[in-house]
Amino acid sequence: MPQWGVPSSREPDAWLLALDVGGSGSRLVARRLRPAGPARRSGEGLPGENDVTLTGRPVAVHAHGSDAADVVDELLSALRRDAPAVVHDGVAAAAVGVTGLATLVRDPDQIHDVLRRHVPVPRTAVAADALTAHLGALGGRAGAVVAVGTGAIALGTDLRGTWQRVDGWGHLIGDLGAGSWIGTSGLRAAVAAHDGRASGGSPALLAAATARFGPVEDWPGRLYTRPDRAQVLASFTPAVVAAAHDDDPAARQVLAGAGVHLATTLAAALHPDLPRLAAATGGVLAAGELLTGPLRARFAVLQPQAELVPAAGTPLDGALHLAERLALDPGSVVGHSPWLSTGPHPEPEEPHGR
Repeated sequence: MPQWGVPSSREPDAWLLALDVGGSGSRLVARRLRPAGPARRSGEGLPGENDVTLTGRPVAVHAHGSDAADVVDELLSALRRDAPAVVHDGVAAAAVGVTGLATLVRDPDQIHDVLRRHVPVPRTAVAADALTAHLGALGGRAGAVVAVGTGAIALGTDLRGTWQRVDGWGHLIGDLGAGSWIGTSGLRAAVAAHDGRASGGSPALLAAATARFGPVEDWPGRLYTRPDRAQVLASFTPAVVAAAHDDDPAARQVLAGAGVHLATTLAAALHPDLPRLAAATGGVLAAGELLTGPLRARFAVLQPQAELVPAAGTPLDGALHLAERLALDPGSVVGHSPWLSTGPHPEPEEPHGR
């Protein structure tokens, strides 16, 4: 991994600011920027009692697109209110990982503007959550990462010339194996039981779903009209996981199918020009072996030469990694549309791959 030198003009008590803005919620962390010694690597800043952490609401999608800029605005307003010392001491760099950046955020510059409006910061980065997930999971190394939350997207990149995106197309046409997919599949099994179909039904999931959403007849009106439909569908995932661990056949089949979908997505992201290194990250993996076992097995078939490693960190860790790199070695962070833009003036490049 690269090493970063000591910044020549940054005060040692300045802060790094990182945000993770996703479909299941949003998080902010501010951490003191520690000058780098000759053996220190990016991302090794240790969390401590001086960290400032905040949580916020998930992104909502409306007719005009994502309201990610509003979520960032709310988090930074809370930071100014609850931790004014961060703004007073100065922020060396800020990085935001955003879900749907490549498809649902119309103008990333709005997020740069929100950052600088709240916090005087000389350098900002706005990245797709797939990139911050990649940075967190592989610690800046080249390879492929699938990030699984409400949605699912894989990115294979060397952070230079190869950028291979797979899925992340939203819960209506993609996000296979994600929380929204698992929740939807669980509701389909519940409806199958309600309708008395000969196969695929789950009385256990029907009971759990009616307790949560009311009578089946009300579901179309309650679910189809919501702007946060993906999050609502994903909220049923814990019920599917619980039923699977209670040996419900339909629920177990859903989790196994999710694992296979995620393995297929991850394998497709491992571009031939990349090292044979991959990882999976995200809260849905907490479902455990019923999902991760099929994921590993299918990935081994599709990419037999690749190493599937545990994720080293979270997307928020990846945003911190990016902010630190931006503060200590800004010349190494170059905008690459649609995955990354830098401020105050974004510097997009044409990506290779899909």
